[in-house]
Amino acid sequence: MKNFLLVFFILYVHNLLAQIVVIKDGFSNSIIQNATLSYKSNGVTSGKNGEANISIFNHDNIIKISHVSYQTIEIKKENIDSIVYLKQKTTVLPTVVFSEEVNVPKYEKHSIFKIKPVGVSKLQSSISGLLSSESSVVVQESQSGGGSPNYRGMEANRLLLIVDGIPLNNAIYRSGHLQNSATINPFFIKSISLLSGPASAAYGNGAMGGALVFNTITTSKINRFLFQQQFETSSNAVVASFKANYYKNNVLHVTALSLKSADNLRMGANRLHGYKFWGNEITSNNRQLYSNYTKIDFIHKSSCEINSHNKIQLNTQYATSSNIARFDKMNDIIDEMPKYKNWYYGPQVRFFQSIEYTAKYRSLAFDNLITTLAFQNLKESRHISPLGDTLLNNRSEDVKIYDYTTNFSKKIHNISLSYGIGLRDQKIKSLANLSDTNGEAFYNTTRYPNEGSNVQDIFAHTQVNIPIKKNTDLYVGGRWNYRQLEARFNSQKFNFDNIQNNNAAFVSSILISYRPISKIIMNTSYYSGFRNPNIDDIGKVFSKDDINVVVPNSKLEPEYANNLEFSLNFLLEKWTINTQLFNTQISNAIKREYGSLNGVDSMLYDGQMMRVQMNKNIESATINGASFSASFKATKNFLMRSRLNYLIGKTNDNRPLAHIPPFNCKIAFNYKFKKHILDFYINYNGWKLAKDYDDAGVDNLEEATIDGNPSWHTINLVYSKKLEANLSYSIAIKNILDAHYKTFGSGISASGRNFILSLRAHF
Repeated sequence: MKNFLLVFFILYVHNLLAQIVVIKDGFSNSIIQNATLSYKSNGVTSGKNGEANISIFNHDNIIKISHVSYQTIEIKKENIDSIVYLKQKTTVLPTVVFSEEVNVPKYEKHSIFKIKPVGVSKLQSSISGLLSSESSVVVQESQSGGGSPNYRGMEANRLLLIVDGIPLNNAIYRSGHLQNSATINPFFIKSISLLSGPASAAYGNGAMGGALVFNTITTSKINRFLFQQQFETSSNAVVASFKANYYKNNVLHVTALSLKSADNLRMGANRLHGYKFWGNEITSNNRQLYSNYTKIDFIHKSSCEINSHNKIQLNTQYATSSNIARFDKMNDIIDEMPKYKNWYYGPQVRFFQSIEYTAKYRSLAFDNLITTLAFQNLKESRHISPLGDTLLNNRSEDVKIYDYTTNFSKKIHNISLSYGIGLRDQKIKSLANLSDTNGEAFYNTTRYPNEGSNVQDIFAHTQVNIPIKKNTDLYVGGRWNYRQLEARFNSQKFNFDNIQNNNAAFVSSILISYRPISKIIMNTSYYSGFRNPNIDDIGKVFSKDDINVVVPNSKLEPEYANNLEFSLNFLLEKWTINTQLFNTQISNAIKREYGSLNGVDSMLYDGQMMRVQMNKNIESATINGASFSASFKATKNFLMRSRLNYLIGKTNDNRPLAHIPPFNCKIAFNYKFKKHILDFYINYNGWKLAKDYDDAGVDNLEEATIDGNPSWHTINLVYSKKLEANLSYSIAIKNILDAHYKTFGSGISASGRNFILSLRAHF
């Protein structure tokens, strides 16, 4: 015990003596190298990671922080946080926030927003909570612990999720709602960027509406241990997270572990919408039964700078959960009785391993290259038993993904060029059985081809930035993708033919960026996106409603999106304003329609006669949208922020398009004084009327009221205090009014009044 206390004391004193701050750009959140921190004749300089050791200064020294490209500030040492933000001297507004953390060309100018998990974000124990709180992304939830991001009316397989440069999307991504983002832990996130524009050119298949790019924690030349403990009353959730940065010689490591246990989620008791019984089907004291779960997440990275020109990094990630009930199914009531005895997802498992090689050589072909080899193993399962049945219907999927990419960048005078090649190989194994209470298993039909499936993609892409004039830039990009798909059937019950489906797609992007004056920048862009049909589109056999059954269709082609976008940005002394208008034309879209199999329109599936459906390339649609965001720094310590989003989506025959969220907005106030931070914010979502829901049932109208999804708002308050250089805590009250509501498309009610206590310490 004495030895432990001695070590603890040494580490604590070391932290006080070796205080590290990071200098960053206040607009882009990118690091600033070679910033000078000085007091009289003493001074230090920020290194390549933006880090500076300020232990040489006394507690009451007023430190001057300066850089040739940034406005100089002076701040008392005791008031310095772990991150110091500087404001650019130039009044030129970047069109986007770009960071080297995003694995796309450095000249890319299409990032819509960027999130760093600081302040309020640190209290988010799920990616869905982080996205919905800090961005314009709307998140649908079918059960606790998950979430399906929706951006500009694009969701699930039309919105690309990138984790450390590798797509999370896979060959069994469906068109409805997905909970795969639950495998990403917010504690591991360094930043999140949302790319529209040429996201399809940069990242490829599935980026029809854009790409959410998640960048996880990185190694650094610092020995530090971080611990965070969090408790939430709405679900009695306990979250414990640990992170350690350490290095020896030239090898740097970072390791993090997060554990979460959550009880049944309590929904709001104050029914401001007036619907007395909505969402009350399976509750006890406003707690939604079967919504409890546990979760474990792990990440480790090791990097080694071989020399000044070469670097290699290993990246390992693992995520798993307990069984998680599909709440929107468990609350199905027929004749005042639950429809299901069991409906739950088995543990959702994600294993990720990659090796990344970075080289910096000035040659004729490139200046820099990044080569990545990655492997993912994704596992998921469904377990269903209607009330009264003695057998449990079990279906499971195992997806193995192999990725290879090499990206190059080259600077030729003032022209920036980026290009790359890659391939992806996916192997899908689908299993199924019926099990009784004794554990005996019987034959069952699989969700996907029972003899296995394979999908291979090969692709090439390029992007170029050409400065036309001093105040005008041209950005052009293109991507070619070729896909081979094979699905093999050997069913005792269904006579499906094996499927071969080969498709090629090409997409392009162009953007003109114009600065009429230094404080204003205008962007006009066109970009196309695509999505090749996958195994879920082509080879799935399943029923959502026990009335219709979806069967394979081998003749599907890629679906496309053509986008026009205009943005106007202002960066003033105290104001930052961004306005965006866009139009998206969807063509050749895949949609489920009634059909026939072997000349008949019905078939026996899961013991019931059901109407046959299949996916077809028949739909075209239009999405129009506008977004607005603004921030106003009233004083040095007081900041106001707001954002709003509005979408209209219709098929070409004037029917409502699926995945179109209602009008939503947020207004936030932030006050900072010395070691105290106070955040107050209001979230508002408008009505989604029943007549505006899609007619295919994707939007889950059955989970809304008879009139649709009512409007709602929440009032939230967060207080944070830094006790010592290495210790801070936060107290929050979310949904102060204890309002009952559901986010659009969700099958579970959102959290009611929630008290959150969080403690962070680093050594």
